[in-house]
Amino acid sequence: MTLRKKLLWLFVPPLTLTLGLVYVLSQTMMLDRLDREDELLLFNEAKRLRALMSNSINFDLDRLQRLAQQMAAEMPVQAVEQATLEQLNFDFLLQLEATGTLQLEQWRPIDLATRPLLLTTQHADLNNLRSSIRQRATQLSKRHTAQASQVELVVLAGVPLILASVTLTPDQGEARRTLVAGHLLDASRINTLQAELKGSLQVVPAERYTASDSAQAATSGPDQDQISISSRHVPDERHQQVALLFSHSPNEQQLVLELTRERRLYNEGRKAINLFLVVSTAVALLAWLLIYLGLEFLLLRRVSRMHDEFARIGPDVTGARLSDSGQDELGYLAEEANQTLERLEQSEARDRAILEAIEEGYFELDTNGEIVSVNRAFCQLLGYKSHSPVGIRVQTLLDDDANQRFLALLNSIDDNRSQVMSGRLRRVDGSLCHYETRLSTILDAKGEIRGYRGILHDVSRHVEYQSQLLDIAYRDALTGLGNRKAFYEHLQQRLDEAPAALALLFIDLDRFKQVNDSFGHDVGDALLVQMAQRLRSAVRKPDQAYRLGGDEFTLILTADAAGAQGLAQRLLAALGQPVTLDALQIDFVTPSIGIAVYPQHAQDIDSLIKAADQAMYQAKRGRNEAVLFSARC
Repeated sequence: MTLRKKLLWLFVPPLTLTLGLVYVLSQTMMLDRLDREDELLLFNEAKRLRALMSNSINFDLDRLQRLAQQMAAEMPVQAVEQATLEQLNFDFLLQLEATGTLQLEQWRPIDLATRPLLLTTQHADLNNLRSSIRQRATQLSKRHTAQASQVELVVLAGVPLILASVTLTPDQGEARRTLVAGHLLDASRINTLQAELKGSLQVVPAERYTASDSAQAATSGPDQDQISISSRHVPDERHQQVALLFSHSPNEQQLVLELTRERRLYNEGRKAINLFLVVSTAVALLAWLLIYLGLEFLLLRRVSRMHDEFARIGPDVTGARLSDSGQDELGYLAEEANQTLERLEQSEARDRAILEAIEEGYFELDTNGEIVSVNRAFCQLLGYKSHSPVGIRVQTLLDDDANQRFLALLNSIDDNRSQVMSGRLRRVDGSLCHYETRLSTILDAKGEIRGYRGILHDVSRHVEYQSQLLDIAYRDALTGLGNRKAFYEHLQQRLDEAPAALALLFIDLDRFKQVNDSFGHDVGDALLVQMAQRLRSAVRKPDQAYRLGGDEFTLILTADAAGAQGLAQRLLAALGQPVTLDALQIDFVTPSIGIAVYPQHAQDIDSLIKAADQAMYQAKRGRNEAVLFSARC
């Protein structure tokens, strides 16, 4: 991720956290407070409606009380029957004694089938309604005390109605009487009541509003026994609801006036908060954009310019410096970087002077083996004069054997120590010379290998001297064949390789002493050289011929008994040919060959040599013969 993206994303967490905190605080503090204010307004409205409802209900009670006073003072029972219901707008009127005996019952004409009522059942029967009203009136007459009055909203026989009752005790000596009157809640009354109260009058089951609703309601006022206020209900986010609960007997259906009001403050507050959050988000995004532009023009472009200037500074560029000179952290960084570049150039100049002054070849490779840097001595060692070997893969300069060892060396070299390697390198003119180098790793700032460096030494003379020493130690000075030391070491080496079959031939020249005695040792030495050349020509690698001394030769070859005998016959023919030395021809010298095979005739070097020597002495008895070792030898 780029620095620009990192800096931009750096502002996302605090911005998101701030907006989230604003949202949470607005929800938990402001909206909760507004919701409580809406709830308070709803309960105040419910209290007002409760008082208004109580006044409406008590108006019926007042009319009934006035009627009772008139009946006690001046109106006989017959007068009540003529005028009461029309004047008081009651649907029915009952008068009962203290014992519950019905003295008077008056009904206005009622047709439940055609009169629209707030019914709680599908069908209502007038006879059942009258019977239920009489039964309720009897209960009230027995329960009331003197001068007691009561108004209740009840549901009898499935019909809601307002029932008022007054108990009077007339003059002394007369019995207590109870008047019960009321009217059915028909559509006109209900619509008038609901329009006045701005609520909905419903008949609901008794269990819908429990005692806990009434217990949580505000109950202040003289009408608390008749009407209570339920706790608030929130049917949805936009509305709140409270109910006026009218008193009722247990297990009776209950009349409820439900008041539904809009949560105005809450909804307006939520809209304001949402608008505030939208505006805040837009402002935050605008601030984010301004921060981005500020970062772009005041910081990131300077960083990009510094990066470009750094990128242009390479190993072949000197004197390049960063141009930023601001009096802030970036300016101080550029100043420190310029000082570091100055020190690096001085250090590189010093190192380059040292490398150019030394006579050993210095080189650097990348991880692919390509030459990236050399000094003057390296070019001189490999013969580069007109051009530099930089860019050439070092594998192209190595012979096949050294190339394999070089690849193995790169895979095995570690970070802590250097590795020494010697081999032949190809010079510009195509010649191969022996060199030795000590190779070490070049690490980057993370400790990863980014290349290799080494010092190259020309060891051609040393290798040539070593070869001369080996030649002296292991070669016969006269014939150029391997000497006795080389013979024993090579034979042991071949036996250690555990071949399937290995043949050893011992060759001795017959009548060689006669050549030395007759023609001199110079002629004898020339004869040995001719024989060595014939022997060398008859042998194929890896088979090898040796001169043990005098006129005694040996041959080590990979073959079984049959193959060794076949080669021995060819050697008899080749070595038995006359030898011409200047004007002198020698035709009487013949070879005698003894053959022993490993592991058929012996299992160790001494036994094998002894067996071949015995077979050779057996051949010399007949001369110019090849004898395979046997137990009779």
